[in-house]
Amino acid sequence: MRFAAMIGIGILVAGGAQAAPDADKVAACDKSVAVVMAGIQARKDGASMGKTRRAMRKALDRTAGDMLAEWIYALPEDQLTDEVGTVWKAQCLAQ
Repeated sequence: MRFAAMIGIGILVAGGAQAAPDADKVAACDKSVAVVMAGIQARKDGASMGKTRRAMRKALDRTAGDMLAEWIYALPEDQLTDEVGTVWKAQCLAQ
């Protein structure tokens, strides 16, 4: 399962840890989930990894965008579901 990679990227995107999620953290995690799910949707829609990578770089930075795009395109098709966003947000909030 590639959730370990997702956790690592979530840490990069989400930033520092806090004991309880505050409104700013929830907003940051929601933004992070939106980026991830946009990449998932792009893949489902047939976009090339290069095109998705460029979009991820604009939303994040070069390194994180590359890592996220590569992870998204390595996922088996049956894992391209809303569950990715749910798990991503939970992990983000846990940081």
